[in-house]
Amino acid sequence: MGLIELLRHTPTWVWILLVYLIFRGIKALQTREVAVQKLFYIPVLFLVWGFYGVFRETTWVAYTLFSMIIGLLIGGIIGAMLSHATGKPISSENHGMIIRPGSALPLIFMLLAFAAKYTLSVSVALHPELIASLSFNLIHGAISGVTAGIFWGSMLVYFIPWYRQRKRLSL
Repeated sequence: MGLIELLRHTPTWVWILLVYLIFRGIKALQTREVAVQKLFYIPVLFLVWGFYGVFRETTWVAYTLFSMIIGLLIGGIIGAMLSHATGKPISSENHGMIIRPGSALPLIFMLLAFAAKYTLSVSVALHPELIASLSFNLIHGAISGVTAGIFWGSMLVYFIPWYRQRKRLSL
């Protein structure tokens, strides 16, 4: 299967997702006020996409899920460390909002994570025998976990201080 065939057989939702990720990544370049619930969009999206891949593209599901959990933990640590390096979030005076510092890292990681997940799916489409390979299943789980974990770790760096401050103010 050539590149053009591969692109033609990619589901439309994948291209819509790519456009959405680019849009969100470009917005993340600027310091901006963000509704706290929006912090969860990308982490949840990659977590759901990871579970989707585990259950649709692997056969060693228990091992793949274990690998994904390990990847989530590792990715979470990486995401938290990178978010700490880009600057601290600032509490907004508007209820339910947080001021998130601008950075190119979200765009870069969204594109890298998309490419990694797309490559896994294309690998399965081109070589269906990979579904039965334990090593592929473990790699699939790890990549799915790390990609989702990076976004969860980053989000928690912003959410936890906001939540603690909100809790203190309500006491």
